[in-house]
Amino acid sequence: MTHDKDKDNRPQLRLVVNNAEKRKPRPSASEDDFISFEELVTQREAFRSEFYRGMDRLQKTAYEELERFFTDKGLPYGLDPRHGRLLVLPAGAVCPETAEHGGAQEDEVLVYLAEDVTGQGLCLSLEMLLPYYSEDEAVMEDAFLFAPVNQYGTLFLEENRHDSFLDLIYRLALPLYPPDMTARLLDRMFVIAAYELKETLRALAEYPAG
Repeated sequence: MTHDKDKDNRPQLRLVVNNAEKRKPRPSASEDDFISFEELVTQREAFRSEFYRGMDRLQKTAYEELERFFTDKGLPYGLDPRHGRLLVLPAGAVCPETAEHGGAQEDEVLVYLAEDVTGQGLCLSLEMLLPYYSEDEAVMEDAFLFAPVNQYGTLFLEENRHDSFLDLIYRLALPLYPPDMTARLLDRMFVIAAYELKETLRALAEYPAG
């Protein structure tokens, strides 16, 4: 990581939407491989068989429960089977305050299941690329330190493959089986995510220039 000693000359933390064409909310092997959120929603039924193909029973049951939860809540979502079996939602549906702090319509929240680190169950994760960036790595590192420490979710920095800038990402993870995934548990998870994202975005919007 590079550190500019002259902080007065550092560029300001900027909105990711200034560079939206390069900074995709989901990973892609190539630009042609990227699937827009609108297509994920309209083609959801067509993608469903590919999404669930070869999935073990435990994961399939959990993903189906997630789909029921989103449907019952009236949340728009898409199934992305090409980039790691992701359920994709617009950020504003999870945290309505996103737009107030510079978020764009293209901002997404990703929800996915993976094997728990203990190997004894599953881990449910919710992840969002926060809509701020700078070409200066030191600015991103300082923004990371400036952001609030959340009680449940975590923030981390990751290099963006499209432009090599650092992304600031929020992730909330929850081990499953036990506990079983229920609508009440999912409600609680999304309430926590909405609150922590709101507080994080609010703090970053006040991040000092330089």
